[in-house]
Amino acid sequence: MSIPEVFFRETIDLNRYSNAVSMKFVENYIQVIYEASKQLVALDKRQKKAGVGVTVAPQTRKRLRAILAQSKASLDRWNKDVTKQMIKEMEGLAKIQTGFIEGELKKAVKSGGIPINSVAVNQRYATSFVKTDPTKINIFTSKQFTEDDFVKFGSGKFELTARQGAMMTLPNGETVEKAFRGIARKNQELLARTIRAGVFSGESVNVIAKRLAGTLEFDKVATTRQKIAAGGQAIKLATHQIKTVVRTSVNQVQNQASQSVYAANSKVAPRYEYVATLDSKTSNICKRLDGRKFEYNKGVVPPQHFNCRSTTVPVVDYEGLSKRKGFEDLTEPPVGKVVSRPSATGRVPQGTQYGDWLLQQDKKLQVKTLGTAKKVDFFKKLAKKEGSGHAAIRKMIRNDGTELPLDKLEKIYAKPVVAKKVAAPVAKAPKIKTSPTMSTEGVDKWLAQNKIGSVQELTEESLDSLEKLGGLTERNVKRMRLFMNKAKTVSQYNMYNERTGTYTNLQQRFLKGDNLKAFAESNKAVNKRFEYINTLPVEDLPTNTKDWKRIWNGVGDGMRKRLSSRKVLFEDSIEELKKGQLPRIDFQKKVVNSLFGYATGGTNGFTSFQTGMIHTQLQNGARKVTVTAAKKMKKISRETLDNNFKFSKYKGSKWERWRQGQKDGISEVWNNGTPMDESFDWLDTLVHEMGHQVHYQSGALNLGRQYLKDKGMTYVTGYSRSNHLEQFAEAFTQYIFNPEGLQEKAPRLYKWVDATLDQSLKNL
Repeated sequence: MSIPEVFFRETIDLNRYSNAVSMKFVENYIQVIYEASKQLVALDKRQKKAGVGVTVAPQTRKRLRAILAQSKASLDRWNKDVTKQMIKEMEGLAKIQTGFIEGELKKAVKSGGIPINSVAVNQRYATSFVKTDPTKINIFTSKQFTEDDFVKFGSGKFELTARQGAMMTLPNGETVEKAFRGIARKNQELLARTIRAGVFSGESVNVIAKRLAGTLEFDKVATTRQKIAAGGQAIKLATHQIKTVVRTSVNQVQNQASQSVYAANSKVAPRYEYVATLDSKTSNICKRLDGRKFEYNKGVVPPQHFNCRSTTVPVVDYEGLSKRKGFEDLTEPPVGKVVSRPSATGRVPQGTQYGDWLLQQDKKLQVKTLGTAKKVDFFKKLAKKEGSGHAAIRKMIRNDGTELPLDKLEKIYAKPVVAKKVAAPVAKAPKIKTSPTMSTEGVDKWLAQNKIGSVQELTEESLDSLEKLGGLTERNVKRMRLFMNKAKTVSQYNMYNERTGTYTNLQQRFLKGDNLKAFAESNKAVNKRFEYINTLPVEDLPTNTKDWKRIWNGVGDGMRKRLSSRKVLFEDSIEELKKGQLPRIDFQKKVVNSLFGYATGGTNGFTSFQTGMIHTQLQNGARKVTVTAAKKMKKISRETLDNNFKFSKYKGSKWERWRQGQKDGISEVWNNGTPMDESFDWLDTLVHEMGHQVHYQSGALNLGRQYLKDKGMTYVTGYSRSNHLEQFAEAFTQYIFNPEGLQEKAPRLYKWVDATLDQSLKNL
């Protein structure tokens, strides 16, 4: 397989990208040094105005110490800021690189219609790479997975994990965070030494300032590169260190991301080729490795040293793949017009390896590359003996000093859309749609203002965002959506403090057409609810379930029982509405409010045992939940549970638990929605109320003795202590947003919710 030109081009662009990141960090660092220098110059002017000579006056030394303290604080902030920014940059780079390699593999096997596995980047990957100190964690070995670990070829789920990120350190064994911290501290020491040495040697403050900042005038507009060129010792040293850390980190993330895609597609590309840069700066290590091919898990991977610019490319097994059933049409794509690769001296044939390239260069460049004339002579003799320069040293791309930010890199190398022949695709299960939704006039206005098509769209796409979080969250959200679909639950949304309209208006707006059909279908599911409850032993039923059973079935005998039955009342009313008749007064009084009463004021939402309707209030700042917002909701839910887990150890009355908690500064979070932002807390409300519906459909039983062996906390929030209904709904909310945490800290509740949902689905 010839190496596509795009791989050479990408390596150049990644060098440009590392330059862009480095320059951003260097610019921020220079500002710290310049600020210190400016203060020194200002101090020098005040000293001269006071009539003090060239030496530092005693009263000035206090001010010098203050400048040092301020500079130290500024460098500490710089360290934190660049560490945070580095995490964002490396996360973005990993996503670009996995998408790029995936796209190139798709192009390589397009003729055969071979499916290519994708690799997702875990949200903790970059943080783990930048911050995790391998000396402070248990030593572990990363699982080197291949396609054989997955059930079906071309359908596996792969991820670049936090564990894989943690395994990477800089070549000296340090983390990126520690390296930046080291740069900050070294330069804090350099500042202090420079100032102290100047003071002791009798230098003026102005001279000390110039030693730090160099010769560039403070008020002169200049580029970062000009500032570096004119900068003093503190600037030049830090610039070199920052560039080294960034360039090496970019290379690490690029190559690990590439390796993860090779691993996910090890049957397509069982080997990869090591590719070095074709210029005089290439290290001896990379020269020797250039052009060598390795099986995945059995070879070396760049970077092999600081400032390494080498990369790898996949080697597709065209011969082996074309023998597979269904892939007989696979052929290696033509090389095309571009048959060369870049080098420091111009383009050379694409197959040229480093040693062969170097052999063709003049002696001056050869000496510059190898170090001495004697080494050049030895290299030529060895090349003659072996038949080529390829035997000793090897290949890749020249360094480029220009800059390229992450967003531009993403535009160039974002995952391409490649038309491909699909070999016998596995039919996907149809997407489960949630139940019907309704909106009030206030909500309709809000939808228009926020350019959202409908409340159905609001619900569907927000739940889609939750599913995209993957893992147990994805699994549990899909189960909830299945329940919503089978139970035909109806969701009604209203705006904060929006008032319930008149009965006539409500009837005109809701009790007709598709809405009426939705009520009728939902009512059938509620009938099934009570049919199941009627089969359960009375002694097993909680008090509230017994009460609703009586209300639903009616009390007494004959006509008296019929007239008091909520079941009959609902069914008769629906039939009257279908005929276009105005329902009797009983419907107006007893049913309308339960169906259409808005969640107002302090009530964020509500539902009831007798209906399948859920009411959710929207704040004026409500928004559709994006994946980013879903991640935030998951984080808040986890923090809520972690806090309340600590609080759960306190015993006694509500007041006593609170008093004990105050000693440790712990206060129980009231409910899952309390810390939520108003832009997305409506979804928390919807899930809570949906939890009630799940619970009702199963008979609304208490947390049973069968879960005792699992132990763990039994109340996830303060509100969950109200009764067993709220205990379930609050646990259900954690089951959706933070299932891993619930499973760990409250296994009793997790199993209770999971089994209850199973029973409810069975009842439908």
